[in-house]
Amino acid sequence: IVKGDNEGYTTLYNVEGFFMRAQYDYDSRYFLSASYRRDGSSRFAPGHRWGNFWSAGAAWIINREEWFPKTTWVNMLKVKLSYGEQGNDAIGNYRYTDTYNIRNSNDQVAYVFNSKGNPDITWETVGSLNAGFEFELFNSRLRGGLEYYNRTTRDMLMYFSVPYINGYSGYYSNVGDMNNHGLEFNITGDILASRNFGWTVDFNLTWQRNKVSRLPASSKTLQVDGVDGFADGEFFVGEGRPMNTWYLKSYAGVSDRGEAMYWKTDAATGQRQATTSYSEADYYLCGSAQPDVFGGFGTSLRVYDFDLSVSCAYSIGGLMYDSGYQSLMTPSYSTYAIGNAWHKDVFKGWTAENPSATIPRWQYGDTYTAAFSDRFLTDASYLTLSNVTVGYTLPKNLTQKFYVSRLRVFFSGENLGYITKRKGFDPRGSFTYGSYGAYSPMRNLTGGLQIQF
Repeated sequence: IVKGDNEGYTTLYNVEGFFMRAQYDYDSRYFLSASYRRDGSSRFAPGHRWGNFWSAGAAWIINREEWFPKTTWVNMLKVKLSYGEQGNDAIGNYRYTDTYNIRNSNDQVAYVFNSKGNPDITWETVGSLNAGFEFELFNSRLRGGLEYYNRTTRDMLMYFSVPYINGYSGYYSNVGDMNNHGLEFNITGDILASRNFGWTVDFNLTWQRNKVSRLPASSKTLQVDGVDGFADGEFFVGEGRPMNTWYLKSYAGVSDRGEAMYWKTDAATGQRQATTSYSEADYYLCGSAQPDVFGGFGTSLRVYDFDLSVSCAYSIGGLMYDSGYQSLMTPSYSTYAIGNAWHKDVFKGWTAENPSATIPRWQYGDTYTAAFSDRFLTDASYLTLSNVTVGYTLPKNLTQKFYVSRLRVFFSGENLGYITKRKGFDPRGSFTYGSYGAYSPMRNLTGGLQIQF
């Protein structure tokens, strides 16, 4: 008889829903739509499993009204308004109840605590208000739109951390409400449009602001920089602050001996003071990972039978932790010396001959020189050359001899390059830590033929 732990588990997940939708169109001028759904999820305790979600929208094509001026340069002008709600239960199974593991304890069956449940959790609800307009002008050669959105997330489902003295690290809870609002703008223009020449450019932009709009008193377990909230690892969830607000020790520069310094707050005066003791340093709110603006732009060009298209993506603002640079700036110590690389910036570190350096001294065994702090927060802005495609379409009078209506030869490249704050730092791979420890999006080169019969 083998005496040991009994391993194995079964997990079940069930969703049940009822859905209805209605749409109305009057004279291709007025459009109405409405929907309602009721969903139930096994991920919540009985009594909290069902949620009600609905939506309503309307659109009006103004230029089709009889009173609208009869112009040739306005092809379409539409205004639209909608509001809708949807639910989220993406937290994993059995989060509403305590779970245990079965273990062998002196050949007796024992139950070992595994995770803490919360019987009160329920659906997270996202309500989205959208209002805007679309247009087509000058024989539809200029097209675009502007839209305002306001998305409110109520009863956010998040893992709520607690001190380990409780016997567990935390549990899932509906921790509060969050708001995202912003503007989305897109425009496309055909600068040239003739039989042998075509040139189109496009541009889109999204401006967004995010904040935690409400936290219940039970979620306000910590106050940092005068903001009430709670710590979630290296992030702080605080009322009135953006999600993904960095919660880190703050770098204070270099001491007159070349040591790294960090800020701490004097309990008596409330003033910040620099200290070379990392353990004495305090945590502060150090900005957000949320970008301010993001989007893309591109162009396509056609000259006789040749075509070229280029597309780019960009993001402006936000702070990302450059853990790759941090690793390359960490001095050697007993188990971290052989086979490792370092950044060339180590030569800019403090020395007696370079006392004004902003980088601490490079000293063997000093593990606080590059300690985890806001020193390694880096501007996450980037510009990416997403795609370039070049093609040539053979003349029809030639391809028709082979019973082919269209034959195009093309060459395409994707992820051809990017520009960021620091060489080698790729913020596209993660929302918080860049591409360190993972490959950047692969560069793909493709060539081929497109044939239509």
